[in-house]
Parts: sequence; structure tokens; C-alpha cells
Amino acid sequence: MKGKAPGDLRTAWIDCAHRMGYFCAENTETALPFDGLMYREAMVVAVKLKKIRYSPGEDFLLDKKFPDEVEALRTLPLPPTVSRELWLRTQNERAFRRFWVIPGTTTVEIEEVARDGYRNPHYRKEYWEKAPYRVEILFEKEGKGESNSQKTP
Repeated sequence: MKGKAPGDLRTAWIDCAHRMGYFCAENTETALPFDGLMYREAMVVAVKLKKIRYSPGEDFLLDKKFPDEVEALRTLPLPPTVSRELWLRTQNERAFRRFWVIPGTTTVEIEEVARDGYRNPHYRKEYWEKAPYRVEILFEKEGKGESNSQKTP
């Protein structure tokens, strides 16, 4: 046998969350259908982990593929300020795909979070670089009327 033995799903989730700067707390209450909470300064996220054998593909709807898991996250007895995420991992990929479950409406696949250093393994960089709604915002310097490309005023 070559290489390191794969860890279990919960250990991999905790390691990934720690690398992104989160603290983790596993769920010990079996009646609540989520695996744990990850938190940092002003952010708390309830996480449900799911390991699947084959990749679901690029353009699939999480609501249709995993309706029970999505509904369970939406009905958690947590305040609305707690975000809900479903993390998918396939047998062949050692990276997680994160999905944000918005209570009552829809689900969104998280492409990239620069603050966390997270990038989806299925991130289509060339698509987002050519996106038609990309805008460069220019700010004016005080008193001079000159524009520059600073990110903050």
C-alpha cells in the first residue's frame, strides 16, 4: 500500500475548517441532522457532511439531487444568523465542494472565498474572468477630482 491512509470524513472536515481559520464543534445531539458548527469572529456555520461515490457533475441542482439533506438543514432550530452549508466529497477527490443552503429559497455552490483561502475544485476561472457583469469601480480623490483605482475611498 502506497501513500497515506485516507482519514474519515469528520477528521477531514475539521482539518479543512482549521486551515481556513475556523474553530469547530462537533454535534453531539443525534436528533439534530447536522454534523457540526464552525465559527470565527462574527460568523457561525452549521455544516452537514455528505460523502458520495461519484461526482454529481458540473451543473446539477443540489435541491433535486439531495432533497432530504437540504430540507433537514433548512428546518434546523437555529437562528437565521447561523449559515447552513452542505459539504460534498466524492470518493476520488480529496477536496470538499461547499454549498450554501439559504433557508426557504435556494442553494448556491460556493466558488471561492478569498478570506478563507477556499477555492472550489470545480471553479471555472476562465468563465468568471469573462463574466459580463464585472465592473471596475473608480473612486475620486478628495478635492482634486482625479479618479484612481483604489479599492477603498
